[in-house]
Amino acid sequence: MTPPLDDTCDVTIDQLGVGGDGCATLGTLNIFVPFTLPGERVRIRLPKGRVPGGGPVTARLIEVLRPSPHRVVPPCRHFGPAAAGAICGGCAWQHIAYPEQLALKRALVQRLVSAALDGAPLVHPTLPGVEVEHPWGFRNKVTVAFGRSRTDAKLVSGHYARGTRRVIPIAECLVHDPTGDAFAHRLAVHLQRAVGKSAAVDQLRHIVVRTARRTGEMMATLVVTHDGGRDIRDATRRTLTKSPHVTSFHLNEHPEDDGFLLGTRTRRISGTARLREDVAGTSFLLSPGSFFQTNIRAAERLVELVLAAVPAGDTPVLDLFAGAGLFALPLAARGHRVTAIEENPSAVEDGLASLRLQRDSAGRCTFVCAPVESALRKPQRRAIPTVVLDPPRDGCPEGLVETIFGEVQPDRAVYVSCNPEALAYDLAGIVSMGYSIRSIQPVDMFPHTPHVETVAVVDRQIQF
Repeated sequence: MTPPLDDTCDVTIDQLGVGGDGCATLGTLNIFVPFTLPGERVRIRLPKGRVPGGGPVTARLIEVLRPSPHRVVPPCRHFGPAAAGAICGGCAWQHIAYPEQLALKRALVQRLVSAALDGAPLVHPTLPGVEVEHPWGFRNKVTVAFGRSRTDAKLVSGHYARGTRRVIPIAECLVHDPTGDAFAHRLAVHLQRAVGKSAAVDQLRHIVVRTARRTGEMMATLVVTHDGGRDIRDATRRTLTKSPHVTSFHLNEHPEDDGFLLGTRTRRISGTARLREDVAGTSFLLSPGSFFQTNIRAAERLVELVLAAVPAGDTPVLDLFAGAGLFALPLAARGHRVTAIEENPSAVEDGLASLRLQRDSAGRCTFVCAPVESALRKPQRRAIPTVVLDPPRDGCPEGLVETIFGEVQPDRAVYVSCNPEALAYDLAGIVSMGYSIRSIQPVDMFPHTPHVETVAVVDRQIQF
């Protein structure tokens, strides 16, 4: 029986959904409950306006009646239903002890892969991307958003409220690198004082700061709808004069009202054009607009797993969705002949700049700036025994699995995924084309969230 509208009721959390919220059932009603854990008995309030017999609903947690032994007190005042004001949308799992977060991510990957594949192999335990004893300060890419206060129309800086694009004021973020976080909020304070509630408030969109874990460099980018006025320039200049550790500062123009962090036009204001970061013994040069992994320690885990999966020797490797060369450059440094395919010109330019730093491997890595689908339509001039692919969140575009595993037919492929649902779907297609799964290894790139990176290794079965 389904309860009446707007009821307060008690439910038991059965498992966590893909989005990280607890899942419960009440009669015929499927319910998501944020900030809960499997096995907990909780009191909830069902949402207004739900339709009986409709789809799943998200309820509000009122009280935990029987807590899980893995529940901990969140250290951030902006987290969870007890947060003062609106709830920050950055973290979803601060109430879960970190070792249990790792176990839950492994279970999630296992559940999705097992649902997609008969006889799916056991998923390895999740590798942490932080110090287990102190899982904080790991995000080397710091982001602060701007908006207008609803009460006095003044500039507000912070993060988006959960499930919205409304900015709530936050003065610090525990998952950000502390140095980058301090600079971002210092600049935000100067901008708040400079623009007040003038029209310039609507010009400001984001501050993005990347800190290099190995070299100590810091690259900051102010994102505006159009080139800021004098007040914005003066506030930025004052902040930079008091921040000698900032090695470069950029201004990015992003006039479109969309969900992207950066626009297409970036202008260097001071310092170097690129930030230098070292990952797994390889140096990378990164510009503001190129994608690079947010958590450098976890990125090193990914590189180590890819290197371990690619057979050693002077053999060709095809690196698809190569980005700035996170895998291509270390593979070339180890002696492989790598063709790196990436459609983002900025990422390719960064990859080529980084390649010039690797004097010993410059002749062993070639970047191709093209969509993967079109690049693979060209005839292969030589056999490619190994393919590394790191597709976007939605997984491989339609038809690409068939092209890679039906036409290129590598002996081994290493699939790096940021979305276990897409991975499970693609693995089912790969297995149907005569491949077997050698290993599935989750890596925790984003602690305190349900997001998980996974490295899957597949081998072509020999036909007799």
